[in-house]
Amino acid sequence: MSSPTCVATEVITTRQKSVGYAYRDKPVSPADSGWRFLSGSESEQYMDQPSHYVTCVLADFVREHPEVAPLLAHPVGSAFARTKAGGSFEAVPE
Repeated sequence: MSSPTCVATEVITTRQKSVGYAYRDKPVSPADSGWRFLSGSESEQYMDQPSHYVTCVLADFVREHPEVAPLLAHPVGSAFARTKAGGSFEAVPE
């Protein structure tokens, strides 16, 4: 069985921006965890480009962004945002 995956915007994966918003969608494949990670500063125009999304192995992503580890036990429909840069995540409506 393959490792669970997540999707992150490329500003996080290649430009080392911090995760500012995380939510869990219904998985789209057996390997998909449903987790989606954004910096929170992406524009609508940016988000409309499929090339700006990167599928990552969830364990590798968490190793690079350990602050998201406490979120992973939450169910589909959960969403979290940071209140300030470097701050903790708080639950928000999806």
